[in-house]
Amino acid sequence: MPEQYLARNSRTAWRVYDGEAVILLAEDSTLNTLNAVGTLIWEGADGKTPVSSLVGRICTEFDVEPVQAERDVTAFVDKLSQRGLLNVSASPHEPR
Repeated sequence: MPEQYLARNSRTAWRVYDGEAVILLAEDSTLNTLNAVGTLIWEGADGKTPVSSLVGRICTEFDVEPVQAERDVTAFVDKLSQRGLLNVSASPHEPR
């Protein structure tokens, strides 16, 4: 699987409360709440960190097998990118 890099949509406002991210998307005022694993991915979506690095952190911090973590991260990223919260690219870049 080729490496991917995630970047948060610059039109979101977000904060972490009690280990869970709460994200507001400006376009439609939808509110999204992420669990601890989702928050780790969200915070790591800086446009420079490879997804494989995030998967490694999830395996370490949550005692998950790499295959399961990769499958779950892929599904989660797909869902957030469909909602317009994350941008996915094949190369690292600086967020706007």
